[in-house]
Amino acid sequence: MVNDIVNLFEIPHIRSVGQVVKVDSYSVTVNIPDDDTLKTLNVNGFVILHTSNPNVRLIGRIDRVLRVDDITHYAIEDGISLKVNNSAIINALGTLNGPNIERQRAQFTRAVEVLPEIGADCFYLTGEYLSSFTSLVAEENATSDTALTLGSYAISNDSKAILDGDAFFQRHAMIVGSTGSGKSYTVAKIVEQAASLKNSNMIILDLHGEYSPLAEHDKIKKFRIAGPGDLDNPGEEVLFLPYWLLGYEDMLALILDRTDENAPNQAMVFSTTVLEAKRNLLEEMVLLEELETFTIDSPIPYKMNYVVDKIEELNNERVQGAKGLVNGPFKGRFDRFLPRINSKLDDRRYGFLFNLDEEKLKSDYLIKLVNDLMEPSSDENSGVKIVDFSEVPSDILPIVISLVAKIVFQIQQWTPSERRYPISLLCDEAHLYLPAKQLADASEKRALTHFERIAKEGRKYGVSLTIISQRPSELNTTIMSQCNNVIALRLSNQSDKNAVSNLLPENLGGIKEVLPTLGVGEGIVVGDACLLPSRIKIDQPIYKPKSNSLKFWSIWKDGQVNQNLNQSVKNLQRQTLE
Repeated sequence: MVNDIVNLFEIPHIRSVGQVVKVDSYSVTVNIPDDDTLKTLNVNGFVILHTSNPNVRLIGRIDRVLRVDDITHYAIEDGISLKVNNSAIINALGTLNGPNIERQRAQFTRAVEVLPEIGADCFYLTGEYLSSFTSLVAEENATSDTALTLGSYAISNDSKAILDGDAFFQRHAMIVGSTGSGKSYTVAKIVEQAASLKNSNMIILDLHGEYSPLAEHDKIKKFRIAGPGDLDNPGEEVLFLPYWLLGYEDMLALILDRTDENAPNQAMVFSTTVLEAKRNLLEEMVLLEELETFTIDSPIPYKMNYVVDKIEELNNERVQGAKGLVNGPFKGRFDRFLPRINSKLDDRRYGFLFNLDEEKLKSDYLIKLVNDLMEPSSDENSGVKIVDFSEVPSDILPIVISLVAKIVFQIQQWTPSERRYPISLLCDEAHLYLPAKQLADASEKRALTHFERIAKEGRKYGVSLTIISQRPSELNTTIMSQCNNVIALRLSNQSDKNAVSNLLPENLGGIKEVLPTLGVGEGIVVGDACLLPSRIKIDQPIYKPKSNSLKFWSIWKDGQVNQNLNQSVKNLQRQTLE
């Protein structure tokens, strides 16, 4: 390997494709002497340029190739000749430092330490030189203990594309691509590698149940938020998320109509009644320590029936006046509020929140829930947890998903720093619950509050986000801006391309034009985890998600009809899948 790398500093002059004629802050213009050489250059190809330091080379990416038809004159000894002005615009990517006394092999870094001088030679990396360079980049990560393999470089199939797993999760990441681009395969490829680590810790927020097949891995476990069919006889994989885990504002977003003229009174009375209900339970259980410090947002169980009964008393209250009984101060103020609460309590779709047995009305249930979600991998536990939200009603989906994220963040926050164990949240179809603020409704705004905090502060507490979406243009920009690693698969929509381009460094802005041309399973990888912004062919995962689109024409032509519509109707009526 060392001999191959040294060759990058000893490329024969005859392989030079041109000389530098212009140098900007991060770009270089190279004059190409003839048309034949110009035809060999490809946009997004890599070049190596000499600098004033013989042990330092600049690595660049070809951004544009130009053939200018204007004829220019220049003087030579035997007279005047004509020449076409061909050129290539090179964007600086990083620096290749040669071996030295301390380091036995060359090293590539993202820092642009020095730019070439006017007249410096430029070499186009192809064949063995390209393989040598990509192998060097791969080796930088492969020799570390944090190697994360995605696939191979599109420009050099024999070189593995290896990311720094630490950098990928430490600084948040985003995986975007249109439907059918290979987004789910990319996620599955990352997840199955994480699951194979000794003590992994990851939660996949799965909206449609498409990652269920990954649970075949012995270190991946699937949970499912309880649906209407699970309320009477839930299995071990079924999770309930009790209403008492919701914070005050989250609960109001669920049950309060802000347009109601009595909304302020309703919010005030609800808060005081909940505080009273929590205090009663703590006194009943003689939990004196908690009694002194609890707040309305503390995850302390309380009985919703007690709250409803108290509000109903106030709504019907008559008090003694000067001339007899008169309406109380809140008489009739909750005529619309109480039916809204009761409709939620009676709706089996919300059973995972409100249909709770005695065990789930005890504070110990939170301990069980946290252990199910956050226990790292061990001989007894699966480190990667898939949480299936497919049966959660769409109108409260943002609140429910953010509840899981909030619990994880708060547990990390209240763990002493020396005992924190890192955990990653993979947010599938994030545009459905993390939209741009101007598009968000009340429940989505509450979700944004929790996720924005994780995006900004999560790294300090060992919580990482990986945002997964097919519509980056609809995502919240605050959360996107915190993602320092981007895997962009095929994107055709102009607004989606622009959204991704805004996350790229200025010298990589031209990459967005490549996004519509990517093949299935091909992605542009940019960020702290990847030394070299690269086009990568993603390897197929062993455990494939259920994301394949049905082949309409082929099935219509030759497929077997085995759909049982009668059973489907029954499933719909029972709200359970059989």
